[in-house]
Amino acid sequence: MLIAHIYGQALTRAGFAVEVAADGLIASKMLFKKRPDLVVLDLVMPKLAGADVIKFIRSTPALKTVPIIILSDASLADLGIEAVTLGAERIFLKSQSSPARLIKAIHEILGGPESENLSIRPPPVSR
Repeated sequence: MLIAHIYGQALTRAGFAVEVAADGLIASKMLFKKRPDLVVLDLVMPKLAGADVIKFIRSTPALKTVPIIILSDASLADLGIEAVTLGAERIFLKSQSSPARLIKAIHEILGGPESENLSIRPPPVSR
């Protein structure tokens, strides 16, 4: 959860409301209760894989248009291709990313830094 904490702090400092889910099942339950403006998702999570969370988001009418950014490990190239096929807008490899790069992508997807009161969920991290 260290990476989720680091990214979560950076997103909070950038003015985003952040909620973190410890696993894919909790993430799905949180998403069902509260529609976020954007989801940042790891593909490797306990209890429910990131690809399954994407399928849940895209099959739920209230969530199907929510943008998804994948932030996951470099060794997951095949899963990343599946994530894009399922409907993720962007994929970032943890080893090649930074909070600043993620924040820039969020602003690009949501329409710029003037967007306020956004609910962003950084990825649960399992190690």
